[in-house]
Amino acid sequence: MKTVLIHKITIKEDENHYEGISFDVSEAAAVVTDDLLPDRLIDCLFGLYYKSKRKYISPPTNLLVCESATSLAEKIRNKTVSCEQVVQAFINRIEEINGVVNAIVGCRFDAAIQEAKSIDANIKNGLITDKTFEAKPFLGIPYTTKESSSCKGMRNTFGLIARQNKIAEEDADIVKLMTNAGAILVGVSNMPQLNMWQETDNPIYGRTNNPYDSTRNAGGSCAGDCAAIAAGGVPIAVGTDIGGSVRIPAFMNGIFGHKTTSGLISTKGLTNRTGLEKVTMLTAGTLTKTANDIAPLLKILVDKNVDKLKLDEKVNVKNIQVFYTLETEDLKISPFTPEMKNKIVKVVKHFENNSNIPPQKLDIPEFKFGGDLWRYWIRQEDNVNYARDFTGCTGKVNVFIEFLKLLIGQSNYNIGALLTIFNEKLPIKKKQWIETTTEQLLQRLMSKLGENAVLIYPSAPFTASYHNASVLRPWNFNYFAIWNALKFPVTQVPLGLDSQGLPLGIQVVAPPYQDHLCIAVAKELENAFGGYVPPFDLQTK
Repeated sequence: MKTVLIHKITIKEDENHYEGISFDVSEAAAVVTDDLLPDRLIDCLFGLYYKSKRKYISPPTNLLVCESATSLAEKIRNKTVSCEQVVQAFINRIEEINGVVNAIVGCRFDAAIQEAKSIDANIKNGLITDKTFEAKPFLGIPYTTKESSSCKGMRNTFGLIARQNKIAEEDADIVKLMTNAGAILVGVSNMPQLNMWQETDNPIYGRTNNPYDSTRNAGGSCAGDCAAIAAGGVPIAVGTDIGGSVRIPAFMNGIFGHKTTSGLISTKGLTNRTGLEKVTMLTAGTLTKTANDIAPLLKILVDKNVDKLKLDEKVNVKNIQVFYTLETEDLKISPFTPEMKNKIVKVVKHFENNSNIPPQKLDIPEFKFGGDLWRYWIRQEDNVNYARDFTGCTGKVNVFIEFLKLLIGQSNYNIGALLTIFNEKLPIKKKQWIETTTEQLLQRLMSKLGENAVLIYPSAPFTASYHNASVLRPWNFNYFAIWNALKFPVTQVPLGLDSQGLPLGIQVVAPPYQDHLCIAVAKELENAFGGYVPPFDLQTK
């Protein structure tokens, strides 16, 4: 038995046994000594390299930056704080932490302060009323989005040398929607080249570091947004997800990331998208510190499609059927650490003890083909050609020559970009097999989940690894990518920290248009397990 302190709530747990769910200790030990050996060796070697390189972020001097967006919006409405005070607090925090995490790569601080002052003046003059606050739920709330999401007057390089002088001429539709909701853009965030890798690094802005440990991967492609939120730089952000881009960095940075049901949010202005694409897995999503912020932010983004969801419907979580999958048989994915598997087991145990319907294990053979399905469907995207797109549509990358140039430090592309282009050249399974398997998997899931069930699904085999280690285990993102291929809504939920102080988490999956079920379960798990844990000690008097 051991005692664990989580958000000042002391609980006792036995890691090796959960009533109703068996997890053999000897089996776990065998996994550590056998299957996990290659990953342990990778971590050991990378750990030796990064030893003594770690930098730490300082605690915030203003505790306003620890609050949720909805809490801050209510304080502005009640005139407890001013918009200027809120925006200035987060700007100050970005300046405190950005030297360590390198999350925000383009700032509009002066413009943001002026917008905040204008709102304050209109509140004081009575031009902003309760009706205004109802129409603009995030009035005065600062936020960020990726640099690849077009923001008028801001750089829009996608991390590509060929676009290094590119300035956005208009706002992406999601940015317009946020402006209409009263939110204030304070800056744009870092991302991988063309958003296509599991780690955020590019030759324009450099690498984003994990705020929990600066020697660790912050994920991709919304790592800048997620690192900023976790470190207290902004309360919310708007991301995009085509292969885990919202959920991977949300997992690694210990926050909530919601990938919306596909097809509900305009893609215009998002990394070369026109909004007219007929075939795409890309969708915008929400990034928040608390589950309570997800639905209000999602309502803004889905705009006129809000009636297609049930975001205001009350959900009794006790009456939801919970399915769970501990791991798949995908041999390309690393084995799970006992800590990660134990956390999933504890989640299932929570529902076993607190639900009217017992959780059920769901092992579907097609899960192991998630990566294969995604690799096929990413090639069906309208107007996507990576060898062309990585040049800023000015030519075509010769990936083999660029690999040689990379070895002598002369390439315009990093290893993640080149592996992405190379992956486009690799053979994939036949069209008929992929489309048949996709349909079979969809039918199996829909028949099980119906309209009142969710699936607890793994996020990753282990927490954030050292920088560049993802090159040696590139397929671990399959746990995320499968849900893009199927276009299901998913909420990434933080579940505290592991023994190294790095965020743990799981995915909550629901059928299309059942986003509200994901969000309801996310709230339940936040209440049960504590949710987001700051990467710093709060200094309270």
